[in-house]
Amino acid sequence: MLSRKWELKRDQVYVLVSKDFKLKYNSTALGFLWSLLVPVFSSVIYYFVFGIMMRFNAPNYPLYLLSGTFLWQFFSNVVTMNGRVLLNNANLLKKTSFDRKLLVWGTYFTESIHLLLIIPILFGIMMIYNVTPNWITTLPNLFVCLTLLMFFAVGLGYAYAAANIYFRDLERVIGIFMQMWMFITPIFIPENRIPEKYAWIYVVNPMAGIVRIWRNVFYNPGIDVASWGVLSLVCLGVFLLGRFIFIKLQGSFTEMM
Repeated sequence: MLSRKWELKRDQVYVLVSKDFKLKYNSTALGFLWSLLVPVFSSVIYYFVFGIMMRFNAPNYPLYLLSGTFLWQFFSNVVTMNGRVLLNNANLLKKTSFDRKLLVWGTYFTESIHLLLIIPILFGIMMIYNVTPNWITTLPNLFVCLTLLMFFAVGLGYAYAAANIYFRDLERVIGIFMQMWMFITPIFIPENRIPEKYAWIYVVNPMAGIVRIWRNVFYNPGIDVASWGVLSLVCLGVFLLGRFIFIKLQGSFTEMM
């Protein structure tokens, strides 16, 4: 019985992901390539501003930019797209047999496909800059990074999806907040260029730790397990809190549509 229940949920997530892909790339000439081109173009702009105009001194700075920008795009998309996932699927909310939490997971898995397809591209870019992957630490870093990111992004997605049903202005606030958050995450500013008095911001920012683990795969191959414990607790805490908020509020979703 339990196996049948999970099979049903798996099939429902598959349908949601397929629908999201069709809606996202319908009538677009480049399709999936846009998920590659957008962060590349953004990185070009950041390189001009920070690498040329402000002359940040970081080895292989374009690789630093690209690796961070790809991961941030994934995280930002998972969070912001969940703001309207309930509103866009109002018909499914009326079906009592449908698990509404799957809508948040559908968004996550849709964006995960993009991220997984980009990983080989990043390894190719590493070759261009003669950065040799540390294959002993690559899989542990990738597993920990993607697991923490899953809990963190889905937890925020749960909370945002539920709250946006009640406060529609939240979409504009979140848009501004995500832009600010990107600037206090080491996406394009090398960590050694952060003034010491502001270093605490990066210490309390979970995405800074997740990006650091990600770059231990693609930019500065190595491993640093010292921060994994605290970061894991924070990401799991955000997931459980977001899930609690979603479950607590889901009883009145249909009334607020």
